[in-house]
Amino acid sequence: MPHAISGSGRGPGAHGHARPVHWASVPILWLLLWMAACSAAWPAAAQASGTPAAEPLRLEAATGRTSLAGHFARLVDPDHALTFADVLRADAEGRFEPQTLFRGAGQTPDVHWYRFDLLRETGAPADWILELGEAYIDHLDLHVPASLVPGPVASGGAAGYRVIRMGDFVPFSQRPMRSRLHATALTLPEGQPVSLYLRVESVSSITLRAAVYAVPAFAGYQMTNLLFLGLFFGVLAILMVGYVALGLLLRDGALLAYTAYVASVFTFYLFSSGIGALLLPDMPGELTNLLVGGSAFLGVAAAAGMWDRILSLRVQFPILHRIYAGIRWMGILAVPTAMSPAYSITNPVVLTVASLSTLIGAALSVRLAVKNPADTSARFYTAAALAAVAGLTVTQFTVRGTLPVDLMFADPYQIAVLVSVLCLGSGLALRIRRLQVERVRAQEESAFATKRAEEQRTFVAMLSHEFRTPLASIQGAAQMIELSGEVGTPSMRSRVRRIVETTRRMSDLVELFLSADALDQGALALKPESVPLELVIDEALEGLAGADGEPRLAVTVGTPERPVRVDVPFLGVAVGNLVRNALRYSPPDTPVRVAAGVAAGVAPGAVSGAAGGELVIRVADQGRGMSPEEVERIGSIYFRAASSQGTKGSGLGLYMTQRIVAAHGGTLTVESAVGAGSVFTIRLPGVGGEEAGAATGLPAERLPVQ
Repeated sequence: MPHAISGSGRGPGAHGHARPVHWASVPILWLLLWMAACSAAWPAAAQASGTPAAEPLRLEAATGRTSLAGHFARLVDPDHALTFADVLRADAEGRFEPQTLFRGAGQTPDVHWYRFDLLRETGAPADWILELGEAYIDHLDLHVPASLVPGPVASGGAAGYRVIRMGDFVPFSQRPMRSRLHATALTLPEGQPVSLYLRVESVSSITLRAAVYAVPAFAGYQMTNLLFLGLFFGVLAILMVGYVALGLLLRDGALLAYTAYVASVFTFYLFSSGIGALLLPDMPGELTNLLVGGSAFLGVAAAAGMWDRILSLRVQFPILHRIYAGIRWMGILAVPTAMSPAYSITNPVVLTVASLSTLIGAALSVRLAVKNPADTSARFYTAAALAAVAGLTVTQFTVRGTLPVDLMFADPYQIAVLVSVLCLGSGLALRIRRLQVERVRAQEESAFATKRAEEQRTFVAMLSHEFRTPLASIQGAAQMIELSGEVGTPSMRSRVRRIVETTRRMSDLVELFLSADALDQGALALKPESVPLELVIDEALEGLAGADGEPRLAVTVGTPERPVRVDVPFLGVAVGNLVRNALRYSPPDTPVRVAAGVAAGVAPGAVSGAAGGELVIRVADQGRGMSPEEVERIGSIYFRAASSQGTKGSGLGLYMTQRIVAAHGGTLTVESAVGAGSVFTIRLPGVGGEEAGAATGLPAERLPVQ
């Protein structure tokens, strides 16, 4: 899975960057161990195979490019103790082992010496170009006979040999040839074998390859590889530009994380392939290490964030979400170690952790594809994972010597990562399309629901309005009959009284429907005015005049003349609803306490700088109370608590009260317990007139319920 990129690691005292290996595609941990064992066992097997001495590479007039595979021998110096004179003696003693193929030696601190034998046939040109790779190898010191290259004998030369220093620790501007890999020109004698000795030291994985070019053919062969690299970087650049624009436009974290991952791949290969050296010819090796290793670590962080969002781990798997967040921070914090000896520790740790997270991500992408067959984006995520796994598997076999280095013309994972990012980009494009379709569908459904709700509101408002006239007529006729005195029997008078009360309640219900609908649509604009606090309470209790419950009310108003700025009619309706409910749900012989006052200061949550104090109105009863679950639902339209069973009501009163209080910028809170009654508190901040913070008669303690 294209989860991130990483090198293969370094040893202690590292000065070079790591072999470009992507950690995200490691299929299983035992595979790495098995390949490491193959890497360790291969040299011994090769030495014991009895391979005959390597023949010189014959360069003919028709030769354009030819590999040195099969024409070289190798000597390993694990102690870094051999001088060039020692190497010449070891060669004379037959200690160099002939090799048939270039194979990776894995990550090793050993120094490797190679001997190449070249023979220019009669009629072949004298000038040739020797090219060595990979670009990321730290030190390539080529010892050539002094007659083959112009200039003085370099430091370290011996027995008539010159030293040509190459490797990524030699700035590009100081290399013998300005090419992506490490190349030098040679002038070979005709018909005479020439032995070249190459010292290779790199704490990254050593995957050496070597080839000889005829001068006219060199540029043409380079063009093929440069065209592939141009295609590779061009695709990545297009993906970066396109998806960063989409990510910013849609504010999609997954797209931005994908762009960051692609950018890390772009940076990693730009410098590990040698292209970066062409752009920055005087760049020191330490900076190359930081750019290569740092981009690999940042790729770990970006890929972890990308898969976290693609797979919706925050919602689906919260624990994995936190783990991937930890991986992101691990990758970011490991960046400074890319240019220090600590890289030998951080790289394997990051590689192991990232490999495990890649396996998890691959499994989850397959699970997503199986669970949602209609979601084609999940198939692209799975394809991306499989491509990356295949690419890294081949790369690991190559790096560790199981497969020859010259198996492919390019890094196999470089090809795999190109396929992988294209699959990921396609999957994300389908994801965007799916989200857009779902958004359009949701908008259509919302528009339909809004239209239907509007039609229902219009119908209810029209029907309620039409009820007013007949109800008023019935109520007026009943009152006329009652006042005429023509109804003599008590039973008839009771029936007439019942008609009057019933029509009044129905009229109140119609008003509630119309007012609640207007509040819900925001069409009812408040008209606040400055009035004495006592007037607000009188307005609220005026509808209870003559009611049987009026003697049960215990009203306390602190500083009655204190001005408050509110919409008197609507606040009166809100308080009146609370008082009616308290009278209705309390036992007939228990009081209902109403207390009002302006408290000093501003209520929590009020707008800073609001003028005046906080208006507090409390209504307390001694009814049956409510459970905590019922308290949470207070204010929901048509909701009635279990304690309301057996009593009349519509469930609109508290809903309307809460909307009126909210329109004033206040809050409605409830304190209640089953069997202990309820206390409803209205708090309106910043309505206490101009004298903010003045004293009030409102008691600070909770109203007694007894």
